[in-house]
Amino acid sequence: MATHPDYPCASSRVKNGKIIWRFRANRHAPQIALPGEPGDEMFEAAYQRAISGQAAKAQIIDLPGRALPKTFGQAARRLEGTMEWADFDPATQDKNRSLIERFLNTPVDPTHVLTWRDVPVEYMDADRLRSIIEGIFKKNRTVAKHTLVAIKKLLWVAIEIEKWIKPQNDPSLSIRVRVPKSTKNPAWPIAIREKFEQRHPIGTRARTCYALGFWLGNRRGDIADLDWEDLVLEEVELFDSSLVAIEAFSFRQRKNRNRHGGREMFIPVVDKLAMALEPLDRSAGGTVLKTAYGNPFSEKSLTGMMAHWTRQAGIPEGYTLHGLRRTFGTYLAECNIQARAIMEAMGHSSMAVTDEYVRDANKKRIAVDIARAINQREQKRDQMKRQTNLRIVR
Repeated sequence: MATHPDYPCASSRVKNGKIIWRFRANRHAPQIALPGEPGDEMFEAAYQRAISGQAAKAQIIDLPGRALPKTFGQAARRLEGTMEWADFDPATQDKNRSLIERFLNTPVDPTHVLTWRDVPVEYMDADRLRSIIEGIFKKNRTVAKHTLVAIKKLLWVAIEIEKWIKPQNDPSLSIRVRVPKSTKNPAWPIAIREKFEQRHPIGTRARTCYALGFWLGNRRGDIADLDWEDLVLEEVELFDSSLVAIEAFSFRQRKNRNRHGGREMFIPVVDKLAMALEPLDRSAGGTVLKTAYGNPFSEKSLTGMMAHWTRQAGIPEGYTLHGLRRTFGTYLAECNIQARAIMEAMGHSSMAVTDEYVRDANKKRIAVDIARAINQREQKRDQMKRQTNLRIVR
């Protein structure tokens, strides 16, 4: 039996001295006869009918927006009608839609016109999917990871919604894409923070933005949206049964706001944040951060302004508003705050990111303990050398 590189799932065998071609999606699927030889008009037409899952005499009509039965194209259209898709925010939908469309337009074979849009989901196997992801991985690991996630959504439709394939036949089960830890948006070291604070005094927009980003530890969208009405005074009974009045920012995070309303945050105002907020005019209400024209900042404009403010302070590029969020997480871990508490304080949806802060802080503690042990051992050796050798009398 021989296969043809230009026609996936097509193979030939010799019968009565004559070469006969057939189409078979997998060993469990029925065989479909392919008349003639590869390249012939009859062979091409029969192969197209076979790959689309149509009957022998069915005619493929190419219409705008068409989706052939049980294909990845139909899975994509079905996906956008699910309630799970509706839960995604518009930015996530656009990102997934772009990745899925790129995959659907990918040729099954570089020398063939057939794209994955018109291929039934059951014809995808782990080897083909790995080949697709590896091709993207060579260019951009992050895009490869997100593309795999997007294709998994189509496979989810085929498995859970339409029942086209069984869960154990999911070709993505054995494929993982690992992306190195990002070096972008690093935490701000103490020297960088002090440099920024020296250049931008309390009362300026730059210092206010910096203080909110650092001491609240939230994302830029939440910092831009923060309203004076979010600042509340509440009585809280502590674990030691004492009752205290706490000034805090109470708000819902912007992330996942469309899915489950956003994570509800209650962040007490620490002393240094209170000092940064004290000279600000609260009488007009509205957002805490305002432009020179008294309007709220957008996410992008706030990012641009932080880059401008760091340049004014002579700080190298790369130290961003999101980096202040990382600074807050690092600060909490270095204060030996428990991982679960850090997760709650920053509004993480899982412990994966939180654990990174704890691991990094513990690495520093271990390194310091090692340095102390070395110093103590060397001090003992030096002391031993300074002592007078005792004369042993027998």
